[in-house]
Amino acid sequence: MFIDASAMVAILLQEANGERLAAAIDAASTPLATNVIAVWETAAALHRKKNMSIALAQMRVTEFLAAAGIETLDARREELPLALAAFERYGRHRYPLPADRNKGLNLADCFHYAAAKSRGLPILTTDEGFALTDLPTIAAKPLR
Repeated sequence: MFIDASAMVAILLQEANGERLAAAIDAASTPLATNVIAVWETAAALHRKKNMSIALAQMRVTEFLAAAGIETLDARREELPLALAAFERYGRHRYPLPADRNKGLNLADCFHYAAAKSRGLPILTTDEGFALTDLPTIAAKPLR
């Protein structure tokens, strides 16, 4: 299972759906992975939302990944075509109305998609845009 930044943030900040996301990680039957982009996003979110130093935020994310047994993947050149195809099919430009903006994938989401797709992994997320892709999605709450 690929764990995206939204799921890690929800768990680390103990958001309402955090326990269900953590339970999904515990119950996973596939390898657990994320990528350096999701790690960056998660540390940046902790820094921004909790006003903690970036060093402390990175340490918290690193500790979480180690405790959960989640491998951190590099972004690979071979994933670029998949990330671009994800942008073409599912990118935010497909949803011009501000109310629909979160239905589209952003840059980081496109690389998360590529990492998961290239490895045949479902994605654990709170982002509704992934439910609109061809990628198996695991969510803590029903996605619209």
